[in-house]
Amino acid sequence: MPRIEKYFTLVARKTSTHQACNNFSQLDQSILAKAFRGELVPQDPTDEPASILLDRIRAEREKNKTPKKKSTQRKSTQRK
Repeated sequence: MPRIEKYFTLVARKTSTHQACNNFSQLDQSILAKAFRGELVPQDPTDEPASILLDRIRAEREKNKTPKKKSTQRKSTQRK
């Protein structure tokens, strides 16, 4: 095989690999979009809306929050 044909074959492979990577990137984006729209699996009509679930999570976090204790000791600002 002449040298130039070898390089053309190599360039064709690299180009094809680059195009495949671009296609995977687009595929990732479309899968994420479908996931956020809830189109990847059949949806259960008895499931609560995400907004209600998020409200419950926020309420639970607030309930479990512990107040921070303030230090009662003052640091000395005078130099010895």
